[in-house]
Amino acid sequence: MSYLPFRTGSVKRIVGRLSVVSAGVGVLIFGLTGESSETRAQGYYGYGYYQPFYGYYQPRRRYTRPRYRRNRVRRSRPKRTPIPAPKWAANDGSKDPVQIVVSLPDQKLTVYQGDKALTTSRVSSGKPGYSTPSGVFSILQKNRHHRSNIYSGAPMPFMQRLTWSGIALHASNSVPRHPASHGCVRLPHAFAGQLFRFTEMGAHVVIANEKEVKPFEITHENLLQPRTPAPKDFDQIEEERVARANGVKVKEKKRSTEPVRILITRRTGKEQIKDVQRLLNELSFGAGDVDGYMGPDTAKSIRRFQKTYGLPADGLISDHLIEKIYEVAAAGKPMNGHLYVRQNFNPVFDMPVFIKGGDTPLGSHLFTAQHFYPTADHARWLAVTLKKGSPTNRYARYSRRKKKKVVDDVVLTANAPIAATAVEALDRVEIPKRARARLEKMLTPGSSLAITNDGISKETTPKGTDFVVLMQ
Repeated sequence: MSYLPFRTGSVKRIVGRLSVVSAGVGVLIFGLTGESSETRAQGYYGYGYYQPFYGYYQPRRRYTRPRYRRNRVRRSRPKRTPIPAPKWAANDGSKDPVQIVVSLPDQKLTVYQGDKALTTSRVSSGKPGYSTPSGVFSILQKNRHHRSNIYSGAPMPFMQRLTWSGIALHASNSVPRHPASHGCVRLPHAFAGQLFRFTEMGAHVVIANEKEVKPFEITHENLLQPRTPAPKDFDQIEEERVARANGVKVKEKKRSTEPVRILITRRTGKEQIKDVQRLLNELSFGAGDVDGYMGPDTAKSIRRFQKTYGLPADGLISDHLIEKIYEVAAAGKPMNGHLYVRQNFNPVFDMPVFIKGGDTPLGSHLFTAQHFYPTADHARWLAVTLKKGSPTNRYARYSRRKKKKVVDDVVLTANAPIAATAVEALDRVEIPKRARARLEKMLTPGSSLAITNDGISKETTPKGTDFVVLMQ
Protein backbone atom coordinates (compact mmCIF):
# COMPACT_ATOMS: atom_id res chain seq x y z
CA MET A 1 0.00 0.00 0.00
CA SER A 2 1.45 3.31 -1.13
CA TYR A 3 1.07 6.60 0.70
CA LEU A 4 0.83 10.08 -0.73
CA PRO A 5 3.70 12.40 0.15
CA PHE A 6 1.19 14.94 1.45
CA ARG A 7 -2.20 14.92 3.07
CA THR A 8 -5.53 15.31 1.19
CA GLY A 9 -6.34 18.44 3.14
CA SER A 10 -3.38 20.20 1.64
CA VAL A 11 -4.65 19.21 -1.86
CA LYS A 12 -8.01 20.81 -1.14
CA ARG A 13 -6.33 23.99 0.02
CA ILE A 14 -4.19 24.12 -3.14
CA VAL A 15 -7.24 23.59 -5.43
CA GLY A 16 -9.21 26.24 -3.56
CA ARG A 17 -6.41 28.78 -3.89
CA LEU A 18 -6.08 28.06 -7.62
CA SER A 19 -9.83 28.53 -8.07
CA VAL A 20 -9.71 31.85 -6.26
CA VAL A 21 -6.84 32.97 -8.47
CA SER A 22 -8.75 31.88 -11.60
CA ALA A 23 -11.86 33.74 -10.42
CA GLY A 24 -9.82 36.88 -9.84
CA VAL A 25 -8.27 36.62 -13.31
CA GLY A 26 -11.79 36.23 -14.75
CA VAL A 27 -13.05 39.29 -12.92
CA LEU A 28 -10.04 41.24 -14.21
CA ILE A 29 -10.67 40.14 -17.78
CA PHE A 30 -14.39 40.97 -17.62
CA GLY A 31 -13.61 44.32 -16.08
CA LEU A 32 -11.20 45.14 -18.92
CA THR A 33 -13.73 44.08 -21.57
CA GLY A 34 -16.43 46.26 -20.04
CA GLU A 35 -18.73 43.54 -18.79
CA SER A 36 -21.13 44.81 -16.13
CA SER A 37 -22.44 43.10 -13.07
CA GLU A 38 -25.89 42.86 -14.70
CA THR A 39 -24.38 40.94 -17.63
CA ARG A 40 -22.54 38.62 -15.25
CA ALA A 41 -25.78 38.06 -13.36
CA GLN A 42 -27.45 36.99 -16.63
CA GLY A 43 -24.68 34.42 -17.25
CA TYR A 44 -23.97 35.61 -20.79
CA TYR A 45 -20.37 34.43 -21.15
CA GLY A 46 -18.48 32.28 -23.58
CA TYR A 47 -17.30 29.93 -20.84
CA GLY A 48 -18.32 28.89 -17.41
CA TYR A 49 -17.28 30.89 -14.42
CA TYR A 50 -16.77 30.35 -10.70
CA GLN A 51 -19.22 31.53 -8.10
CA PRO A 52 -17.09 32.30 -5.02
CA PHE A 53 -20.11 32.84 -2.84
CA TYR A 54 -21.64 29.44 -3.61
CA GLY A 55 -18.32 27.64 -3.89
CA TYR A 56 -19.00 25.66 -7.10
CA TYR A 57 -18.44 25.95 -10.84
CA GLN A 58 -21.34 27.61 -12.79
CA PRO A 59 -21.68 26.26 -16.36
CA ARG A 60 -22.51 28.44 -19.33
CA ARG A 61 -26.13 29.47 -19.70
CA ARG A 62 -27.80 29.26 -23.06
CA TYR A 63 -28.69 32.63 -24.47
CA THR A 64 -31.89 32.92 -26.48
CA ARG A 65 -32.56 36.02 -28.42
CA PRO A 66 -35.95 37.53 -27.51
CA ARG A 67 -38.48 36.95 -30.25
CA TYR A 68 -39.76 40.07 -31.91
CA ARG A 69 -43.50 40.40 -31.50
CA ARG A 70 -45.34 42.90 -33.51
CA ASN A 71 -47.89 44.89 -31.60
CA ARG A 72 -51.32 43.56 -32.39
CA VAL A 73 -53.58 46.12 -33.92
CA ARG A 74 -57.17 45.57 -32.86
CA ARG A 75 -59.31 45.78 -35.91
CA SER A 76 -62.42 47.78 -35.28
CA ARG A 77 -65.61 46.89 -37.05
CA PRO A 78 -66.58 49.20 -39.83
CA LYS A 79 -68.99 51.83 -38.68
CA ARG A 80 -72.52 51.07 -39.66
CA THR A 81 -73.72 53.77 -41.93
CA PRO A 82 -77.35 54.61 -41.24
CA ILE A 83 -79.73 53.28 -43.85
CA PRO A 84 -81.59 56.17 -45.45
CA ALA A 85 -85.35 56.18 -45.15
CA PRO A 86 -86.96 54.80 -48.30
CA LYS A 87 -88.49 57.39 -50.56
CA TRP A 88 -91.43 55.10 -51.28
CA ALA A 89 -92.50 54.97 -47.61
CA ALA A 90 -95.97 56.33 -46.95
CA ASN A 91 -95.96 60.01 -46.02
CA ASP A 92 -99.65 60.26 -45.23
CA GLY A 93 -99.19 59.27 -41.56
CA SER A 94 -100.74 55.83 -42.05
CA LYS A 95 -100.22 53.40 -39.15
CA ASP A 96 -101.69 50.35 -40.86
CA PRO A 97 -99.59 47.17 -40.65
CA VAL A 98 -97.07 46.40 -43.40
CA GLN A 99 -97.57 43.28 -45.49
CA ILE A 100 -95.20 41.89 -48.14
CA VAL A 101 -96.53 39.88 -51.08
CA VAL A 102 -94.17 37.85 -53.30
CA SER A 103 -95.48 36.54 -56.63
CA LEU A 104 -93.54 33.45 -57.73
CA PRO A 105 -94.77 33.43 -61.38
CA ASP A 106 -93.86 37.11 -61.87
CA GLN A 107 -90.74 37.04 -59.65
CA LYS A 108 -91.96 40.28 -58.12
CA LEU A 109 -92.29 41.63 -54.58
CA THR A 110 -94.89 44.21 -53.56
CA VAL A 111 -94.95 46.13 -50.27
CA TYR A 112 -98.41 46.97 -48.95
CA GLN A 113 -99.37 49.22 -46.07
CA GLY A 114 -103.02 48.50 -45.55
CA ASP A 115 -104.49 48.13 -49.02
CA LYS A 116 -102.08 50.65 -50.56
CA ALA A 117 -99.19 49.35 -52.69
CA LEU A 118 -96.08 51.37 -51.80
CA THR A 119 -93.45 49.90 -54.12
CA THR A 120 -92.42 46.83 -56.11
CA SER A 121 -89.10 45.11 -56.81
CA ARG A 122 -87.81 42.19 -58.81
CA VAL A 123 -86.80 39.07 -56.88
CA SER A 124 -85.24 35.69 -57.55
CA SER A 125 -86.80 32.71 -55.81
CA GLY A 126 -85.66 29.08 -55.51
CA LYS A 127 -84.56 27.25 -58.62
CA PRO A 128 -85.89 23.77 -59.55
CA GLY A 129 -84.89 21.32 -56.85
CA TYR A 130 -84.77 24.11 -54.24
CA SER A 131 -88.12 25.78 -54.82
CA THR A 132 -89.31 28.48 -52.44
CA PRO A 133 -92.34 27.28 -50.44
CA SER A 134 -95.51 29.29 -50.88
CA GLY A 135 -97.82 30.29 -48.06
CA VAL A 136 -98.14 32.75 -45.18
CA PHE A 137 -95.02 33.55 -43.14
CA SER A 138 -93.82 36.10 -40.56
CA ILE A 139 -90.48 37.82 -40.09
CA LEU A 140 -88.85 35.87 -37.26
CA GLN A 141 -85.36 37.39 -37.19
CA LYS A 142 -83.46 40.33 -38.70
CA ASN A 143 -79.70 40.49 -39.16
CA ARG A 144 -77.89 43.13 -41.20
CA HIS A 145 -74.64 41.13 -41.55
CA HIS A 146 -75.60 37.45 -41.76
CA ARG A 147 -73.81 34.44 -43.19
CA SER A 148 -75.38 31.15 -44.17
CA ASN A 149 -74.73 28.20 -41.89
CA ILE A 150 -75.82 25.82 -44.65
CA TYR A 151 -73.95 26.99 -47.76
CA SER A 152 -70.34 27.52 -46.57
CA GLY A 153 -70.90 30.85 -44.87
CA ALA A 154 -72.26 32.58 -47.95
CA PRO A 155 -73.01 36.26 -47.20
CA MET A 156 -76.69 37.11 -46.75
CA PRO A 157 -76.82 40.84 -45.96
CA PHE A 158 -80.05 42.41 -44.72
CA MET A 159 -81.42 38.98 -43.86
CA GLN A 160 -85.05 38.70 -42.72
CA ARG A 161 -85.80 35.14 -41.65
CA LEU A 162 -89.12 33.50 -42.57
CA THR A 163 -88.56 29.94 -41.32
CA TRP A 164 -86.04 28.33 -39.02
CA SER A 165 -85.30 25.73 -41.72
CA GLY A 166 -83.46 28.28 -43.88
CA ILE A 167 -85.94 30.39 -45.90
CA ALA A 168 -85.37 34.16 -45.76
CA LEU A 169 -85.42 37.46 -47.62
CA HIS A 170 -81.90 38.80 -48.21
CA ALA A 171 -79.80 40.93 -50.53
CA SER A 172 -77.72 39.40 -53.31
CA ASN A 173 -75.42 40.51 -56.11
CA SER A 174 -77.23 38.18 -58.52
CA VAL A 175 -80.96 38.85 -58.85
CA PRO A 176 -82.03 37.66 -62.29
CA ARG A 177 -85.66 37.71 -63.33
CA HIS A 178 -85.96 33.95 -62.96
CA PRO A 179 -85.60 31.42 -60.08
CA ALA A 180 -81.91 31.03 -59.21
CA SER A 181 -81.57 30.73 -55.41
CA HIS A 182 -81.43 27.75 -53.05
CA GLY A 183 -84.88 28.49 -51.60
CA CYS A 184 -84.52 32.03 -50.28
CA VAL A 185 -85.95 35.14 -51.93
CA ARG A 186 -83.11 37.29 -53.28
CA LEU A 187 -83.47 41.07 -53.38
CA PRO A 188 -81.37 43.83 -54.97
CA HIS A 189 -78.93 45.38 -52.48
CA ALA A 190 -80.34 48.91 -52.48
CA PHE A 191 -83.94 47.75 -52.09
CA ALA A 192 -83.05 45.09 -49.47
CA GLY A 193 -81.56 47.76 -47.19
CA GLN A 194 -84.60 49.99 -47.51
CA LEU A 195 -86.98 47.09 -46.85
CA PHE A 196 -84.86 46.02 -43.86
CA ARG A 197 -85.34 49.42 -42.25
CA PHE A 198 -89.04 49.66 -43.11
CA THR A 199 -90.26 46.28 -41.77
CA GLU A 200 -90.67 45.12 -38.19
CA MET A 201 -90.51 41.77 -36.46
CA GLY A 202 -93.67 39.71 -36.95
CA ALA A 203 -94.74 41.40 -40.21
CA HIS A 204 -96.55 39.03 -42.55
CA VAL A 205 -94.91 37.84 -45.78
CA VAL A 206 -97.22 36.14 -48.30
CA ILE A 207 -95.55 34.02 -50.98
CA ALA A 208 -98.17 33.26 -53.63
CA ASN A 209 -98.39 30.92 -56.60
CA GLU A 210 -100.55 33.45 -58.48
CA LYS A 211 -99.49 36.44 -60.50
CA GLU A 212 -101.53 39.04 -58.66
CA VAL A 213 -102.52 38.84 -55.00
CA LYS A 214 -103.96 42.01 -53.51
CA PRO A 215 -105.43 42.57 -50.03
CA PHE A 216 -109.09 43.54 -50.18
CA GLU A 217 -111.38 44.96 -47.50
CA ILE A 218 -113.90 42.60 -45.95
CA THR A 219 -116.64 42.89 -43.35
CA HIS A 220 -118.18 39.93 -41.55
CA GLU A 221 -119.86 39.29 -38.22
CA ASN A 222 -117.33 36.55 -37.34
CA LEU A 223 -114.40 38.96 -37.57
CA LEU A 224 -113.31 40.12 -34.13
CA GLN A 225 -113.85 43.68 -32.96
CA PRO A 226 -111.88 45.43 -30.19
CA ARG A 227 -113.36 45.32 -26.73
CA THR A 228 -112.03 47.26 -23.75
CA PRO A 229 -111.45 45.20 -20.61
CA ALA A 230 -114.34 45.24 -18.15
CA PRO A 231 -113.91 47.70 -15.25
CA LYS A 232 -113.07 46.32 -11.83
CA ASP A 233 -115.96 45.71 -9.50
CA PHE A 234 -116.17 47.13 -5.96
CA ASP A 235 -115.02 43.91 -4.22
CA GLN A 236 -111.85 43.69 -6.35
CA ILE A 237 -110.99 47.35 -5.72
CA GLU A 238 -111.55 46.93 -1.95
CA GLU A 239 -109.40 43.78 -1.90
CA GLU A 240 -106.52 45.61 -3.59
CA ARG A 241 -106.87 48.54 -1.18
CA VAL A 242 -106.66 46.24 1.85
CA ALA A 243 -103.63 44.45 0.37
CA ARG A 244 -101.79 47.75 -0.14
CA ALA A 245 -102.66 48.84 3.42
CA ASN A 246 -101.05 45.62 4.72
CA GLY A 247 -97.88 46.26 2.73
CA VAL A 248 -98.59 43.69 0.00
CA LYS A 249 -97.60 44.75 -3.50
CA VAL A 250 -100.38 44.40 -6.04
CA LYS A 251 -99.08 43.73 -9.55
CA GLU A 252 -101.17 45.11 -12.32
CA LYS A 253 -101.25 42.86 -15.39
CA LYS A 254 -100.26 44.95 -18.36
CA ARG A 255 -102.05 44.29 -21.59
CA SER A 256 -99.65 43.23 -24.32
CA THR A 257 -99.55 45.41 -27.43
CA GLU A 258 -98.06 42.68 -29.66
CA PRO A 259 -100.29 41.45 -32.52
CA VAL A 260 -102.37 38.36 -31.81
CA ARG A 261 -102.06 35.44 -34.24
CA ILE A 262 -105.10 33.16 -34.60
CA LEU A 263 -105.28 29.96 -36.64
CA ILE A 264 -108.43 27.94 -37.35
CA THR A 265 -107.94 24.60 -39.06
CA ARG A 266 -109.14 21.00 -39.18
CA ARG A 267 -108.56 18.84 -36.16
CA THR A 268 -105.81 16.27 -36.34
CA GLY A 269 -106.04 12.63 -35.26
CA LYS A 270 -104.12 13.33 -32.06
CA GLU A 271 -106.64 15.94 -30.94
CA GLN A 272 -109.54 13.60 -31.68
CA ILE A 273 -107.91 10.86 -29.62
CA LYS A 274 -107.54 13.33 -26.74
CA ASP A 275 -111.28 14.04 -26.87
CA VAL A 276 -112.08 10.32 -26.92
CA GLN A 277 -109.77 9.67 -23.95
CA ARG A 278 -111.21 12.56 -21.94
CA LEU A 279 -114.83 11.53 -22.53
CA LEU A 280 -114.15 7.83 -21.87
CA ASN A 281 -112.53 8.77 -18.55
CA GLU A 282 -115.59 10.86 -17.66
CA LEU A 283 -117.76 7.82 -18.46
CA SER A 284 -115.55 5.64 -16.17
CA PHE A 285 -114.17 3.43 -18.95
CA GLY A 286 -110.53 3.99 -17.88
CA ALA A 287 -108.79 5.28 -21.01
CA GLY A 288 -105.65 6.28 -19.09
CA ASP A 289 -103.72 9.49 -19.61
CA VAL A 290 -105.14 12.09 -22.00
CA ASP A 291 -102.03 12.29 -24.19
CA GLY A 292 -103.41 11.81 -27.71
CA TYR A 293 -101.66 8.46 -28.27
CA MET A 294 -103.47 5.23 -29.06
CA GLY A 295 -102.02 3.01 -26.35
CA PRO A 296 -103.24 -0.34 -24.98
CA ASP A 297 -105.31 1.28 -22.20
CA THR A 298 -107.15 3.46 -24.73
CA ALA A 299 -107.81 0.49 -27.03
CA LYS A 300 -109.17 -1.62 -24.14
CA SER A 301 -111.47 1.18 -22.97
CA ILE A 302 -112.81 1.61 -26.55
CA ARG A 303 -113.57 -2.13 -26.74
CA ARG A 304 -115.38 -2.00 -23.39
CA PHE A 305 -117.43 0.97 -24.63
CA GLN A 306 -118.23 -0.79 -27.92
CA LYS A 307 -119.35 -3.97 -26.14
CA THR A 308 -121.45 -1.98 -23.70
CA TYR A 309 -123.38 -0.14 -26.44
CA GLY A 310 -123.61 -2.94 -29.00
CA LEU A 311 -120.93 -1.78 -31.45
CA PRO A 312 -118.35 -3.99 -33.20
CA ALA A 313 -115.55 -4.39 -30.65
CA ASP A 314 -112.59 -3.66 -32.93
CA GLY A 315 -110.94 -1.04 -30.69
CA LEU A 316 -110.64 1.47 -33.55
CA ILE A 317 -111.64 5.13 -33.64
CA SER A 318 -114.12 6.15 -36.33
CA ASP A 319 -116.52 9.03 -36.94
CA HIS A 320 -119.47 6.86 -35.88
CA LEU A 321 -117.69 5.93 -32.63
CA ILE A 322 -116.90 9.58 -31.85
CA GLU A 323 -120.52 10.61 -32.45
CA LYS A 324 -121.73 7.79 -30.18
CA ILE A 325 -119.31 8.78 -27.37
CA TYR A 326 -120.41 12.43 -27.60
CA GLU A 327 -124.07 11.31 -27.51
CA VAL A 328 -123.60 9.10 -24.45
CA ALA A 329 -121.55 11.76 -22.64
CA ALA A 330 -124.11 14.47 -23.55
CA ALA A 331 -121.21 16.63 -24.77
CA GLY A 332 -123.06 18.09 -27.76
CA LYS A 333 -121.79 17.67 -31.30
CA PRO A 334 -118.22 16.51 -32.06
CA MET A 335 -115.81 19.30 -32.85
CA ASN A 336 -114.04 18.94 -36.18
CA GLY A 337 -111.94 22.11 -36.01
CA HIS A 338 -109.42 23.67 -33.67
CA LEU A 339 -108.51 27.24 -32.77
CA TYR A 340 -104.93 28.16 -31.82
CA VAL A 341 -103.77 31.50 -30.43
CA ARG A 342 -100.24 32.89 -30.22
CA GLN A 343 -98.76 36.22 -29.22
CA ASN A 344 -95.14 37.37 -29.45
CA PHE A 345 -94.18 33.98 -31.00
CA ASN A 346 -95.48 32.04 -27.97
CA PRO A 347 -98.65 29.91 -27.54
CA VAL A 348 -101.42 31.48 -25.46
CA PHE A 349 -104.30 28.98 -25.57
CA ASP A 350 -106.19 26.66 -27.91
CA MET A 351 -109.63 25.09 -27.98
CA PRO A 352 -111.88 23.03 -30.27
CA VAL A 353 -114.34 24.73 -32.63
CA PHE A 354 -116.95 23.50 -35.07
CA ILE A 355 -116.64 23.89 -38.85
CA LYS A 356 -119.85 23.56 -40.83
CA GLY A 357 -120.04 22.02 -44.27
CA GLY A 358 -118.50 18.63 -43.57
CA ASP A 359 -115.37 17.81 -45.55
CA THR A 360 -115.79 20.60 -48.12
CA PRO A 361 -112.41 22.38 -48.42
CA LEU A 362 -112.07 25.64 -46.52
CA GLY A 363 -109.30 27.06 -48.68
CA SER A 364 -106.52 29.23 -47.24
CA HIS A 365 -107.24 32.80 -46.20
CA LEU A 366 -105.49 35.49 -44.17
CA PHE A 367 -107.43 38.28 -42.43
CA THR A 368 -105.48 41.22 -40.95
CA ALA A 369 -106.83 43.88 -38.57
CA GLN A 370 -105.80 47.42 -39.51
CA HIS A 371 -104.84 50.21 -37.15
CA PHE A 372 -107.36 51.35 -34.54
CA TYR A 373 -107.10 53.44 -31.39
CA PRO A 374 -107.33 51.88 -27.88
CA THR A 375 -110.75 53.42 -27.26
CA ALA A 376 -112.17 52.28 -30.61
CA ASP A 377 -114.90 49.66 -30.82
CA HIS A 378 -114.51 48.85 -34.52
CA ALA A 379 -111.60 47.56 -36.59
CA ARG A 380 -111.19 47.43 -40.34
CA TRP A 381 -110.10 44.07 -41.78
CA LEU A 382 -108.28 43.16 -45.01
CA ALA A 383 -108.24 39.67 -46.52
CA VAL A 384 -105.92 37.72 -48.81
CA THR A 385 -106.97 34.43 -50.43
CA LEU A 386 -104.32 32.02 -51.63
CA LYS A 387 -104.73 29.31 -54.22
CA LYS A 388 -103.19 26.00 -53.36
CA GLY A 389 -100.21 25.21 -55.58
CA SER A 390 -97.50 22.60 -55.58
CA PRO A 391 -94.06 23.74 -56.74
CA THR A 392 -91.27 21.28 -57.35
CA ASN A 393 -90.01 19.61 -54.22
CA ARG A 394 -86.92 21.21 -52.71
CA TYR A 395 -84.98 17.96 -53.07
CA ALA A 396 -86.54 16.72 -56.29
CA ARG A 397 -83.12 16.92 -57.93
CA TYR A 398 -82.07 13.85 -55.95
CA SER A 399 -85.24 11.86 -56.55
CA ARG A 400 -86.84 10.31 -59.59
CA ARG A 401 -90.31 11.61 -58.92
CA LYS A 402 -92.17 13.46 -61.60
CA LYS A 403 -92.89 17.11 -61.14
CA LYS A 404 -96.11 17.77 -59.30
CA LYS A 405 -98.99 19.42 -61.07
CA VAL A 406 -100.81 22.51 -59.93
CA VAL A 407 -103.75 21.59 -57.74
CA ASP A 408 -106.19 23.54 -59.94
CA ASP A 409 -105.54 21.10 -62.79
CA VAL A 410 -106.13 18.16 -60.47
CA VAL A 411 -109.37 19.68 -59.21
CA LEU A 412 -110.71 20.13 -62.72
CA THR A 413 -109.87 16.58 -63.76
CA ALA A 414 -111.16 14.93 -60.57
CA ASN A 415 -114.30 17.10 -60.28
CA ALA A 416 -113.48 17.75 -56.64
CA PRO A 417 -115.34 20.47 -54.71
CA ILE A 418 -113.90 23.96 -55.10
CA ALA A 419 -112.44 25.61 -52.01
CA ALA A 420 -114.55 28.19 -50.21
CA THR A 421 -114.05 31.91 -50.65
CA ALA A 422 -113.06 34.17 -47.75
CA VAL A 423 -116.67 35.04 -46.90
CA GLU A 424 -117.79 31.40 -47.15
CA ALA A 425 -114.94 30.29 -44.87
CA LEU A 426 -116.00 32.82 -42.22
CA ASP A 427 -119.63 31.66 -42.53
CA ARG A 428 -118.65 28.07 -41.79
CA VAL A 429 -116.61 28.73 -38.65
CA GLU A 430 -118.33 28.81 -35.24
CA ILE A 431 -116.21 30.45 -32.54
CA PRO A 432 -117.43 29.86 -28.95
CA LYS A 433 -118.59 32.97 -27.11
CA ARG A 434 -116.07 32.68 -24.29
CA ALA A 435 -113.20 32.38 -26.77
CA ARG A 436 -114.50 35.30 -28.79
CA ALA A 437 -114.78 37.53 -25.70
CA ARG A 438 -111.25 36.69 -24.62
CA LEU A 439 -109.82 37.31 -28.10
CA GLU A 440 -111.59 40.65 -28.48
CA LYS A 441 -110.00 41.86 -25.23
CA MET A 442 -106.58 40.80 -26.57
CA LEU A 443 -107.09 42.27 -30.05
CA THR A 444 -104.43 44.78 -31.13
CA PRO A 445 -103.67 46.53 -34.44
CA GLY A 446 -101.95 44.15 -36.83
CA SER A 447 -103.57 41.01 -35.39
CA SER A 448 -104.42 38.32 -37.91
CA LEU A 449 -106.72 35.36 -38.41
CA ALA A 450 -105.68 32.50 -40.70
CA ILE A 451 -108.13 29.85 -41.88
CA THR A 452 -106.77 26.78 -43.63
CA ASN A 453 -107.77 23.23 -44.37
CA ASP A 454 -104.28 21.71 -43.95
CA GLY A 455 -103.60 21.85 -40.21
CA ILE A 456 -100.46 23.15 -38.53
CA SER A 457 -97.43 22.93 -40.81
CA LYS A 458 -94.05 21.47 -39.88
CA GLU A 459 -92.51 24.96 -40.01
CA THR A 460 -94.62 26.05 -37.01
CA THR A 461 -92.37 25.23 -34.08
CA PRO A 462 -93.70 24.90 -30.49
CA LYS A 463 -92.15 28.30 -29.67
CA GLY A 464 -90.40 30.99 -31.64
CA THR A 465 -92.72 31.30 -34.66
CA ASP A 466 -96.12 32.51 -35.69
CA PHE A 467 -98.41 30.13 -37.56
CA VAL A 468 -96.80 29.22 -40.88
CA VAL A 469 -99.40 28.23 -43.51
CA LEU A 470 -97.81 26.24 -46.32
CA MET A 471 -99.48 25.97 -49.71
CA GLN A 472 -97.49 23.08 -51.19
